[in-house]
Amino acid sequence: MNDAAQSREDLLDRLRRSDHVPVLIVGGGINGMGSFRDLSLQGIDCLLVERGDFCSGASRAPSRMIHGGLKYLETGEFRLVRESAQERNRLLANAAHYVRPLEMIIPIYSWFGGTWAAVRKFLRLPARMQQRGALIVKLGLALYDIYGALNRAMPRHRMIRRKDVLREIPDLDPGIRIAASYYDAWITSPERLVVELALDGMAANPGSIALNHLRFDGVEGGRARLVDTMTGEAFLIGCDLMVNAGGAWIDSVNGAAGSSKRMIGGTKGSHLLLDLPAFAETLHGRMMYFEAEGGRICLVSNFMGHALLGSTDIPIEDPDSAVCEDDEVEYLLSAFRRIFPDVPVSRDDIFFSYAGVRPLPANDADDPGAVSRDHSMPELPPEGDRRFPILSLVGGKWTTFRAFSAELTDEVLRRLDMSRKMGTEALPIGGGQGLSQQAAPVERLLTCMIRHHGLTRSRARQLVARYGSRAEGLAAALADGERFLTHLPGFSREEIALVARSELVRHATDFLFGRSSLFLEGPLGFEALQEIVDALAHALDWDAERRISELEHVIGRYRDLHRMEVTPQSGVRPRFVRTVGA
Repeated sequence: MNDAAQSREDLLDRLRRSDHVPVLIVGGGINGMGSFRDLSLQGIDCLLVERGDFCSGASRAPSRMIHGGLKYLETGEFRLVRESAQERNRLLANAAHYVRPLEMIIPIYSWFGGTWAAVRKFLRLPARMQQRGALIVKLGLALYDIYGALNRAMPRHRMIRRKDVLREIPDLDPGIRIAASYYDAWITSPERLVVELALDGMAANPGSIALNHLRFDGVEGGRARLVDTMTGEAFLIGCDLMVNAGGAWIDSVNGAAGSSKRMIGGTKGSHLLLDLPAFAETLHGRMMYFEAEGGRICLVSNFMGHALLGSTDIPIEDPDSAVCEDDEVEYLLSAFRRIFPDVPVSRDDIFFSYAGVRPLPANDADDPGAVSRDHSMPELPPEGDRRFPILSLVGGKWTTFRAFSAELTDEVLRRLDMSRKMGTEALPIGGGQGLSQQAAPVERLLTCMIRHHGLTRSRARQLVARYGSRAEGLAAALADGERFLTHLPGFSREEIALVARSELVRHATDFLFGRSSLFLEGPLGFEALQEIVDALAHALDWDAERRISELEHVIGRYRDLHRMEVTPQSGVRPRFVRTVGA
């Protein structure tokens, strides 16, 4: 992590000197970037383009879970559960700096509820689960333990008596009969993990390029037309194969390439961040996995000292319009009040909201939750002016991205008549190199940073939490001293500059939403946002006009996509916009 890393302009210069690449990947979310890294590791030159910033779609809007797919047992998707559980365990090993074990608590209101509905769903017959009783939950968790046995990384499930769980989580609804505990995992910074995959891919193969703010704009003369969204500069690039990793935008990307085939039937998932620190502390680092009215699963967890509440599952036609709507806000708050009836909560407690669109396969199901979360790679053969085939990455989820990427890579290798050089099952990602779930590697890293670079222990821990083992390189660059921000004292101008220059930051929103988790860690007022923009302006040589426009863009995004009104008045907290469009 240093200024010597390739800048975006360096990468654009390389693109200007090229007219062909074996594989063009459109979309810089987790599936696209996982494929980019795997293909690059095999020695295949790849060009990945993303119209916005990396990880700016659904990959940036998850419930922060890395899970084995417990609910997929209900629909008999055993292959997906097995794969998900294995990949969860691999991420715990390969991305230990961001992925950690998470205890899940399921409150249960009956002993035998949902048994008949579960049988019908298992047999693929129409059924809507209204309430899952202890028998069904126990059976499901026993199977879940079996599927998580390979590379077992966490304890098996246990059932908890009513009085014991109420003692541990006293705000829980006393009307429950029993509770269950099992383990999955959570990810602190999915945004950074995607960026690290990009950096890993380019480091592994100097012939590969990943570029943000570069839009696929159709086909011209048999080649892909790419447009720099910042300058309008256009590039024509030929390829042997195009991979459409556009997520919820797969159909529009294929449409630009001349196909009208419908592949995606996405559903929107919305989340709320609640400023309830006392309540969040009582969860003791656990996530509650509970049923809302109608059997839909909701989640609430302690995220950075606040309550993260989600999520919804609503069909949506236009992914660009995804925002947490008023009825979703009320649905989520009602679900919270049902499970924690005595905890006062209202819209005034919301300090951030976000929504993402799951790239599910096109379907006509009445129940969006019943649509398979499995993945596939439908092909569009060459047609008309387009001389190259397109493989579209439909479906998938955060937990299984490595396996999906490996499937795509194996298919590309077959088409190019090449052999796989290495697997990724045990390959660390970015700052996960040299770390594990054990404390010893982290302590050794902290000791090294303190002794060699003069950092305090608290500052070293802060950097390791953000960047994993990559923090050592950053610490060396910060050894000459740091100037910390007034309103965000955990960040220095020097740290922000290093990240901005080495990780393809082009806008303030790239840093705020794509290179850090600041937007989820607490309310950010006008002064804090202004300080971040000022630090970026100094690092990236923005003039006064650009600085003003970047700050306006950040504030506009808060209002339009996250429903938070940031006012320039000193000391005024951001306010949740009570009605969409207000």
